Amino acid sequence: MNGMFEARDPAMQKYLKLAEEMANKFELFSITQVPRSMNKKVDALSKLATSVFSHFTKDVWVEVLSQKSTDVVQEVAPNEEVETWMSPITTYLKHGMLPINGAAARKIRMKAPSYTLRDGILVKKSFTAQLLKCVSPNEAKIIVREVHEGTCGMHAGFRTVEGKKM
Repeated sequence: MNGMFEARDPAMQKYLKLAEEMANKFELFSITQVPRSMNKKVDALSKLATSVFSHFTKDVWVEVLSQKSTDVVQEVAPNEEVETWMSPITTYLKHGMLPINGAAARKIRMKAPSYTLRDGILVKKSFTAQLLKCVSPNEAKIIVREVHEGTCGMHAGFRTVEGKKM
C-alpha cells in the first residue's frame, strides 16, 4: 500500500486493489507491519481452528467461506410485499384514508395513535419511549433466521428465538 511490497499473485493483487479502494474512503490511514516474533498469539489462534481438541467440552465453530471477499457479487433488490398488515395503518397515517368496511376502519382508527411514520417507515411507539420498527412477514422471517442461525446464533436458545416470532 505504501509501495514497499509488491503483490505478485493475482489473488493478492485483487485484495490489494480492494484495500486501496477502501483506504481512499478514510481521511487518515496507516499500515504497520507486525514482526513474526510479536505475532505468536495470532498464529496460535489461527491454528486453533484446524486443530482437534477432544478433551474440550465446548464446541469450536469454524465457518468455511465458499466465496472470496474479492469476488464481485451482484445483489438483487428484494421484492416488496404488496399488501401487509402495515398497509392500512400506513395509508391512514399518510393520506387519512380508511378501509370501506366500517369495522376495519374503526380498528385502524383505534390502532393508529400507537404508530407513527419516520422517513416513510412505520414505527410503533412503546411505553419506554423507544420507537420500534415495524417489519413485513418476509423481513421478520429473515430477522428470526439471523438471530437463530446467524453470527450470534449459538447465543440464543430455542425458547428465546420462539419468543421473538410474531
